[in-house]
Amino acid sequence: MIFAGLVTVLIKGRDALGDVLRTTTMADLTDGRFAQKIDKAIFGAVPRSPALDGLVTGLEYRLLGDAGAQVYAGCGDWLYTMEELRAERRDGENMALRAELLRRLTHAIGETGTRLVIVPVPDKAAQVDDRLCGVTAVQSRLRDRFWNELDHVEGGVIVDLRAHWPKPGYWKTDTHWDQTGARLAAERIAQAVLRTGEPGRYAVKLTEGLMRQRTGDLARQSGLTDAPRLLAPAAEQERELEADIPRSGGLLDDTPEPSIILAGSSFSLNSGFPEFLAAALGGEVAQVSQPGGGFAGALLETLEKRAGSLGKTKVVIWEWPMRSLTFPVSEVEKNYMRQTRKKP
Repeated sequence: MIFAGLVTVLIKGRDALGDVLRTTTMADLTDGRFAQKIDKAIFGAVPRSPALDGLVTGLEYRLLGDAGAQVYAGCGDWLYTMEELRAERRDGENMALRAELLRRLTHAIGETGTRLVIVPVPDKAAQVDDRLCGVTAVQSRLRDRFWNELDHVEGGVIVDLRAHWPKPGYWKTDTHWDQTGARLAAERIAQAVLRTGEPGRYAVKLTEGLMRQRTGDLARQSGLTDAPRLLAPAAEQERELEADIPRSGGLLDDTPEPSIILAGSSFSLNSGFPEFLAAALGGEVAQVSQPGGGFAGALLETLEKRAGSLGKTKVVIWEWPMRSLTFPVSEVEKNYMRQTRKKP
């Protein structure tokens, strides 16, 4: 089998390997670039088989508890992102910068006359720690303590979702909250918004549809979606949701713009959360959330591109994952910090 694989690679990759040999210089041999080029040529020549790759991934998962470098396999088919468990050298520095960024963004939104509701989303590893099986959510606890030690954020209303969380509240094979968690988050956020004095306008009807199968992002990231059914975690089900928001006036009448903006991450786009939020608030919410938006991607873009419309907005809901506190600082965040530092 090894010999057959070698012959296949040599036949399929002979052109690429020939190009490497013809273009290699003495400098390539001495600094390691020759080996890198050979590796790349061989990797490109290896036959691909999604079924075989899925079988290998499934066997590694079932026999070794290995879900890849980016995903941690807990017990009972619970998967967690390593972003919540991994410790990096600059975590403390990144958290300190995010704390300062939070204060500046809260001040900037306040200057527009808009109320800011801040919603940190707890780590799945912290909320469902009984299924980690073998590790503890140390980094999540550090982020929790950091959040608890933050000074009171003047001008912002903070929604704490950690207490009385409905267990489990998260999907098994996905980083996001499930529909039970999304509903609770929406209800608590709505309570905070109503405390700012922004009343709901309508009785929003929430219609539940059929159950549908969903594929978790962690299952995709670990390659388990290609694994045989017996070797992969079972697929999960979610119910289709639709929010019916009544609007006054005729067909040609001007529809009032939503007075609430939701600037969040992928959590604000998953598990029926927008529909639950509209129903809990009794009105339409302008959605500007970004998948992969991290800590403040959607909010920073809103300040940059929609600053003029914030004057008509009563409330901005800023949702971000707790794990994003320790993410590497983005160029957009750095630029905003530099720009606001120049101001007196």
